[in-house]
Amino acid sequence: DPNEIEAVTILKDASSTAIYGIRGANGVIIITTKRGKPGPPRISYTFNQGFNSFTDLRTSMNAADYARNFNSALLADSYASGVPYTPRYSPRDIELYANGQDPIFHPDRNWFELLFKKVSTQSQHNLNISGGQRKLKYFISGGYFSQEGLFKDLSFLTPDFDPQSTFRRFNIRSNFNFDVTSRFKITLDLSTQTEIRSGNNSGVGTERVLGDIARASPLDGPGQVDGKVVNINTLSNNPYIAILWPGQTGGVKRSYRNYLNGKLQFDYDLSFITKGLTTNGFIGVQTYNDQTINNGKLLISYLAVPINGGPVNGGSVNFIPSATEAQFNFTQTAGYNRKITVQGGIDYKRKFGEHYLTGLLVYNQEKTYDPTFDFRVPKAYQTFAGRITYDYRGKYLAEVNAAYNGTENFAPGKRFGLFPGYSIGWILSKESFFPKKSVVSFLKMRASYGENGNDQIGGARFLYRPTSYAYYGNGTNPNIYYFGNNGTTYAGVPGLREGATGNPDVTWERAAKQNLALEVNLFNDLVRITADVFKEKRNNILATPQTISAITGLSQPATNLGRMENKGYELDANFSNSIGNVGYRIGANFSFARNKINFRDEIPNIYPYQNRTGQRLGQFFAVPVDGIYNTWDEVNDAKRPFYSGAGNKVQPGDFIYRDVNGDGIIDNFDAIPVGYSNLPEKTYGISLAANYSGFDMSILFQGVGNVSLNYTRFQRGAGFGGAPPEGAAEYFNESWTPERYAAGLPINFPRFSANGNFNPNGINPSFYVADASYLRIKNAEVGYTAKAVLLRKLGVSSMRLYANTNNLYTWKKVFKGIDPENTATNDANTEPYPLTRTINVGLNVNF
Repeated sequence: DPNEIEAVTILKDASSTAIYGIRGANGVIIITTKRGKPGPPRISYTFNQGFNSFTDLRTSMNAADYARNFNSALLADSYASGVPYTPRYSPRDIELYANGQDPIFHPDRNWFELLFKKVSTQSQHNLNISGGQRKLKYFISGGYFSQEGLFKDLSFLTPDFDPQSTFRRFNIRSNFNFDVTSRFKITLDLSTQTEIRSGNNSGVGTERVLGDIARASPLDGPGQVDGKVVNINTLSNNPYIAILWPGQTGGVKRSYRNYLNGKLQFDYDLSFITKGLTTNGFIGVQTYNDQTINNGKLLISYLAVPINGGPVNGGSVNFIPSATEAQFNFTQTAGYNRKITVQGGIDYKRKFGEHYLTGLLVYNQEKTYDPTFDFRVPKAYQTFAGRITYDYRGKYLAEVNAAYNGTENFAPGKRFGLFPGYSIGWILSKESFFPKKSVVSFLKMRASYGENGNDQIGGARFLYRPTSYAYYGNGTNPNIYYFGNNGTTYAGVPGLREGATGNPDVTWERAAKQNLALEVNLFNDLVRITADVFKEKRNNILATPQTISAITGLSQPATNLGRMENKGYELDANFSNSIGNVGYRIGANFSFARNKINFRDEIPNIYPYQNRTGQRLGQFFAVPVDGIYNTWDEVNDAKRPFYSGAGNKVQPGDFIYRDVNGDGIIDNFDAIPVGYSNLPEKTYGISLAANYSGFDMSILFQGVGNVSLNYTRFQRGAGFGGAPPEGAAEYFNESWTPERYAAGLPINFPRFSANGNFNPNGINPSFYVADASYLRIKNAEVGYTAKAVLLRKLGVSSMRLYANTNNLYTWKKVFKGIDPENTATNDANTEPYPLTRTINVGLNVNF
């Protein structure tokens, strides 16, 4: 009614749309709109500066202790070997190692402290810009990250380059959303990431370099003198050589990597056909390129030769170079691959009264191209998938889905597999019979069953194809045919032999998973608890048969014969509330999962307890250790079993092994399952968070249990064996010696040995299978968000200052300097990288 019109008003929303409306007695009636100019873009900038350090670095035994303990090892070994004891180090040598008066020929080097810095730095910058208008919205992000390694600056040794490890990363991402029509939308995502790594030209890898550092003894030369790499004998474990010039040639290595990703997606509303129907599709391209440039030259090291007894006796030192100066050489390698993904689907969502129904049909295929692939055949996948969900009144839930997956890796007829899944749910708290005023504010039960497949099942590609022959003409053991008379003309020659037979039946590894769960909220949702019980059975695991005799002369084909199961439970609980202006949250989670090998084709052992079938995957086996012999009376006890590996020459300081099979002999038939595997069965965490008046804090504790690790050879013994003798950790000062036993000092390790075995009795003792459980402050953060009122005059909408840390502290049971979470390496020449702590301070500003 024109008589009731009060005014024509212009309102503006956040996207600068001018809205012309008529305000009448009953409210506002919009009659038209007009698009204004786009608003200013929203800008966000984040910067943080980080500091890295090792949480727990191993300390080497000092040179004087090392020399004394080495003599103790030779004395103990003389009984077993029958060779008369001759000390390697005289009292004068030990005195010079202790007083530091002869740093070249009697050095005392803690290589870990000498080669690693206390702190390294890293920094990160991120800039985000977003904005747009009604038909176009955009988001653009750019970032830069830089990090330096923890090796000390060694450029004084290498004036032509800096061998310090550095890492830089540049990344850009953009996202554009186009509303072409009210029904048709296009999304374009583009991103690129470039990484630049530089550092020493170590072709053996960081874990091998760490092994070389652990291998070096504290008295194995000065390492460097006045900018020269110096050895004091021709056989030297000099870590400077390992870091800078492995294999006597090295230099600088620069690696450039680029990742480029693009995705174009289409969405179309088909509700004109039927309500709730849409279709979508996308094409995505991922490319990877890398280039590595190596510049190296022959190392010039120097052998220190004493003149007239050396400096400690009033003489001097002559440094003899190992080679003459040479020019840098140049090598270059490159690699690249590309993955193309195409997907299209139809989505349906519709509500019919109290019934809610959804459906989905999807087709997906992808191909990865890489010139290093076998036969240069790309890896390909093809998937047809569908899903139907049903919801009645928000309390009865059901879902059925299925995927029909195909891969090129199997023979025709075996390439596709059908993998269904089902789930149901019941929200009891919505039932009319459920108490409305109850401690329990939400209660849900759910169950599911599903199957999935895995074609990445190890081994070479195309295992269904037989290999006609294999040529043996190089490697550590190139000879496969032997001719002549034994002891005279007997000799091996390389040649050809029949290759592996193919298995046309190789197909998908299949996992069937079952789950039962209960979700409970208490006290008006202040407490939220979820409990899950699960079981997984995995079959068709690829393995090589072990029960077919090698007399056939054939390499056995891989077969889908393995079976495993995994079962356990998960608990998750969260409590959130506030006291006045203080909000807080407490969370906890715990999971337990145990796996078991149900079948593997293994040759039955004489003693069933040594079979791997029925055990955990990766279960450690060892001979149980029940202590250490302290006296000759204990050693000479008539009831003591015979030690086969040591020729029964047992002495005080040796392990007391358990005769498991009761045959009176200690050997590897006494090895039993010990501890667990390196896969934790228990995982748990506790999280705490609070906020007050712009301040916030959070902390996460993370831990594992029922997990073991097997110490590496550098971690499990004083390495007096080898040529030259190898290093030892400081904690081995508490090894058994007659003097320590007589004095009642702590004894945590068996006697020393210089035979290079680290286990004088030739078997794997349970003593070195360690409990790798731990509790760690995984991360913690404190921050302050400034109030908007204080920032408006600066054109800032919000600002937050924060500081956080990762791996702040770890409670553990393993030896010093060992990360219990890093249990992967079993290589005799490598060491896991020590755990690193990071502390960051940062700033986030939004405009």
